[in-house]
Amino acid sequence: MCYKLGLESALGAVKTMMTERFNSNPETSANAFATIGLLEGLNQLCQSLGSIAVAPLIFLFLIIEPATGGQIVRFITVNGKESPDPATYGKWTPYLLFPLFLAIGVAYGIVELIRRVIPRDIVGGDVAKLKKMDATVHIWYEVAGTGGAFFSAFMIGKLGHVYALCVSPPLFIFAAVSWWQVSSPERKIPEKIANAPKRSVLGAISHYTVVYFQSIIVGARIIFSSRKFFWLIPGYTVGLVFHRYLENGIAPNFSKIVLGDASFAQIMNGGSNFGELLGALIVFIFNTQIHTPIPWVRWDALVLNLVWLVPGLAYTLLTNGTTPYQYAWIIAALFMFISMGWAAGDVSLAAYIQSQLEHQEEDEENTEEVSPLGAVMAFLYSSYILIYFCINFGLGKYLDVFANKVKAIKDDKNLAYSTGIEPFYMVAGVMFSVGCVVIMAGTFIPKGSFAINPTLNEIDSPVIDHEKAEKEYQAEVGVIHVPTQN
Repeated sequence: MCYKLGLESALGAVKTMMTERFNSNPETSANAFATIGLLEGLNQLCQSLGSIAVAPLIFLFLIIEPATGGQIVRFITVNGKESPDPATYGKWTPYLLFPLFLAIGVAYGIVELIRRVIPRDIVGGDVAKLKKMDATVHIWYEVAGTGGAFFSAFMIGKLGHVYALCVSPPLFIFAAVSWWQVSSPERKIPEKIANAPKRSVLGAISHYTVVYFQSIIVGARIIFSSRKFFWLIPGYTVGLVFHRYLENGIAPNFSKIVLGDASFAQIMNGGSNFGELLGALIVFIFNTQIHTPIPWVRWDALVLNLVWLVPGLAYTLLTNGTTPYQYAWIIAALFMFISMGWAAGDVSLAAYIQSQLEHQEEDEENTEEVSPLGAVMAFLYSSYILIYFCINFGLGKYLDVFANKVKAIKDDKNLAYSTGIEPFYMVAGVMFSVGCVVIMAGTFIPKGSFAINPTLNEIDSPVIDHEKAEKEYQAEVGVIHVPTQN
């Protein structure tokens, strides 16, 4: 929880910093959202490479900011909206954010992979136990996430996006110390690994880079081998893409372009995190009533259409007395309901993947270094990163066109609102409806999935030729079939 609390505080401050600095710097302003999209994509890539070495970099920014003239944030009015005053920013290039954000991605990737893989080692392959375990972990994870997001929004509003980072290093350090105390029972080391030659640091990096790409290949082979796994591409990967873009794309971009203050994204993401908490709680409560992830994933797909309301309500409310701050809380409530669906599907999918791959551990080759579970998660997560990278960068270029128009508008609040809202009908409306169709279609791929609440037996059962099976059994036990005479 300390890690998640520190992570949400750091991510909130860094993403606000990225959005504000790239937009306020004359050298980067014209392509600000494309650059942010590139940086987000690289962050996701680093998540797949997988330490909590972020704290020293955060300390570095806390030193650079005051050394270059940075001050506690002040606000100015631009087109009727309260926005942070760029004159209070330190004079350093925003490209320095690349190493910080990429390091956060590495740390985040390690913890996420552990969180996805370790529950099965604790409770075994029982689906009911796995769903309870995954739901419990997710609930506490999002308790910290919700608190971290709201606390980050408060700190950014009081201190600014750089000085708000000050709360993260102590939390990261405490999390690292706590993790150091965790131990596991002695496990027999496979002979192949025990007798492996010692490697240098560079040799180990090279070796495990090869293993990582091998795991992707193994994961792809498993995914494409059966309908019960293939549907995870639209069900898990595509669903994760849209959830991440909701929090890391729609929230900060809409906050900056339309509402005028990127820190409002943390209010929206606080609502989203609270929705994830409720979604995990619902799975915990209905653990035995809903047998597979399919009903939850269908709910996730349907509620994606609610994102149309983000631009749909904006102009009417913002031009009739609703402040940007109040509208951020309205979106937070909307995000809460949307993320409930995603979290319910995510928790159930994690348990489903863990349980379905248990019996394959002994069948796959090279299980010492490439386990089926790790391989499948590597393939799904790498696919998500590739799709997310392309979408985020491409939509960033699209949003830059409208963001630059908004920046050119002077003293016309209504025109600024209408111009800023326009691209989100495509980005937050059409695109999320397409996602709904893709994810919903994917839930009908497994066998037996046309039922409203299918069971695992329906999904997993192969088509059995009973006559052929009987003959094979008779041949095995030596039964001689004697034809009947008329």
